[in-house]
Amino acid sequence: MKAIKMIGLAALAALMAMAFAGATSAMAESTELCSVDETPCAEGNVVTHVHETSVGKAKLLSSVGTTECNVLYLGEDISEVMEAGAPLALSGSFTYTECTLGGSSCTATEENGPGEIEVLREGHEKAKVTGEGLVHLVCSGFIDCSYTGTGLVGTAKGPLLSTQKNGEVTLSEQTTNKEAGGFLCSKTAKLDITTTPLSATYVSTPANHYCVRYEHVESGFYLKGRAGECEEADATRLGQYGLVLTSLQFNANEFICVKLRNRTGLYLLRASKHVCENDIKAGNPKNGRYELGTVL
Repeated sequence: MKAIKMIGLAALAALMAMAFAGATSAMAESTELCSVDETPCAEGNVVTHVHETSVGKAKLLSSVGTTECNVLYLGEDISEVMEAGAPLALSGSFTYTECTLGGSSCTATEENGPGEIEVLREGHEKAKVTGEGLVHLVCSGFIDCSYTGTGLVGTAKGPLLSTQKNGEVTLSEQTTNKEAGGFLCSKTAKLDITTTPLSATYVSTPANHYCVRYEHVESGFYLKGRAGECEEADATRLGQYGLVLTSLQFNANEFICVKLRNRTGLYLLRASKHVCENDIKAGNPKNGRYELGTVL
């Protein structure tokens, strides 16, 4: 069987409803998930594990009908240390149950997981949610299609604005495109889904901010730095200093692996909050998501 690949279905089943974009001031905010309505979020109240369920059923609408599934999501926060304005990231897996297409039963299974989901705050209790995933869908042996979703975006709302008690994320009529399959597979299909967390998850900010000196020059948005404060902002990353937001506590001279706002770092992965790995070799473009820094 071929896979039905739907970046949106896997990406947008997670309601985290929280992130902050593009700040450059010394006290710029980032996003933290919090179990209570407080800002900043105390370390003991940070949500590190996210449990989500679909409101009703997720729907994939195509020329042959509408496939419907219940969706569950289990993920964990992997953005422990973020450069100011970097999207919050979660790594998790999806489970699909009670899937149907018309009168036929279907099975849907996530493949190549866990996947990463990013959330970007766009205002009070509102966020943009993006991500990717691979779902294998089989319906009574006659559906054999692959659909790719790119640029699919969901609208997230936290508990203070949501129609659901604990918050919600909604994706409405987002287009997925046929990648492979027979004549039963339409060229495009529309994806609709609304999800809600099992417990209230509030929009907040991390409790601590640090100025760090990155390992490499021309990696940071600041030209100067001192304890607790970065100075002389430079929007083109000509500096060696960056502002970091986190709910964790660090001491001066500690090494930390920082998730950047964009892919301009020299490391591809973070092994732990202290260790970056898979460094990009000299002569190659800087396109990693992480950079090693020293707390000032």
